[in-house]
Amino acid sequence: MNLFTINSNISWKLLKDAVVAVNLDDGNYYTFNFTASLIWQYVDEKKSLTEIEQLIKEAFPDVEAQQVKDDIKEIIDFWLSEKLIMQN
Repeated sequence: MNLFTINSNISWKLLKDAVVAVNLDDGNYYTFNFTASLIWQYVDEKKSLTEIEQLIKEAFPDVEAQQVKDDIKEIIDFWLSEKLIMQN
């Protein structure tokens, strides 16, 4: 089961439907779109990658399952590369 956690050096807040995150180590900040904000909140809730995929599929039933998986992988990979999250 793939689990991720938000790095402790990241401060974030949900503003309306968008998450704004700041890396306290380097000052970089990020604003996530609606879908990425949902994924971020699911990471914060300790949902597994499988659970996140299922929840996003339910939220966007018109999007093909493979597209959901690909989009989530792209977002997670970016966050890992930016050290916003860690894989457990």
